[in-house]
Amino acid sequence: MELNNYVGPILAVTVFVTIGIGHVAVRYLNYHLGTKPGIPLFIIGFSLLIYTMYVPSDLWSSVVGIIGMTTVWDGIEMYRQEKRIINGHAPENPKRPVKKK
Repeated sequence: MELNNYVGPILAVTVFVTIGIGHVAVRYLNYHLGTKPGIPLFIIGFSLLIYTMYVPSDLWSSVVGIIGMTTVWDGIEMYRQEKRIINGHAPENPKRPVKKK
């Protein structure tokens, strides 16, 4: 048996790594900057999704698409993280207090 289809494992690792990095980045960025990076992350991710249509390789187009969609979701998660802080489910930065409703 010869294993020559490497696309699946590459995409699986890409998904795993981007979700992991995104999870840590959202917590870190929100702790230090609040929701300010939310819109730039969304725009960067959406731009990457558009760019996937111009990448000549199917593999790299898929990788860029995964990174783009994860970045879009991270932009959305910046605001959801703020709600988790308000509800007490995530740590609040004492130097950047969150307005409780």
